[in-house]
Amino acid sequence: VKAQEITDKAFTEVCTRIHEGMTEKELCAELIYCLYKNGGEGLSFAPIVVSGPNTSMPHGVPGDRKLRKGDFITMDFGVLYQGYCSDMTRTVALGYATDEMKKVYNTVLQAQLAGLAASRAGVSGKEVDTAARNVIKAAGYGEYFGHSYGHSLGLLIHEGPYANTRNDKPMPAGAVVSAEPGIYIPDEFGVRIEDVTVITETGCEILTKSPKNLIIL
Repeated sequence: VKAQEITDKAFTEVCTRIHEGMTEKELCAELIYCLYKNGGEGLSFAPIVVSGPNTSMPHGVPGDRKLRKGDFITMDFGVLYQGYCSDMTRTVALGYATDEMKKVYNTVLQAQLAGLAASRAGVSGKEVDTAARNVIKAAGYGEYFGHSYGHSLGLLIHEGPYANTRNDKPMPAGAVVSAEPGIYIPDEFGVRIEDVTVITETGCEILTKSPKNLIIL
């Protein structure tokens, strides 16, 4: 929980530092600074900070591309606190977002909410993944969601059980699982929204507290 709090604080702070003309690497450096400044004891993985067409790569690496108006910016990051990992992703827009950008963003958000609604102890990882995937398929973007809905995390950033198409075992109460659907349109843009949840007998508790509405900076 504390690791996730640090991650949320860093996101709020880094949003005030994003401006046109800075490079992905510069933004990544600012983000890492914010993570340590707010109490992170280490990074749970190398942050993914990508912009514009680079957001269409789910595992893109920050480069020298400069941020410009009309860009989506995806930041996927986490910290270590007392040995435990956090993980979150937010996609924000710089300056403005086109109607298609808004549509894709909203589709990913609705998919995540569907996955969250399906998450509870006893439901299989596959059912959770399918609940989110069906929303993306229905909107016509099925081919652009190429990874699984979520993974567990704790002492490691990727642990089982997984919320993916292959896991037909019931999810146990107490599992800490990411909720991270995405849509990635090649050479155009991508959107991912990721929260960390705890599976309970009746549903799931969301540890990530940052807003999920489309933020336009």
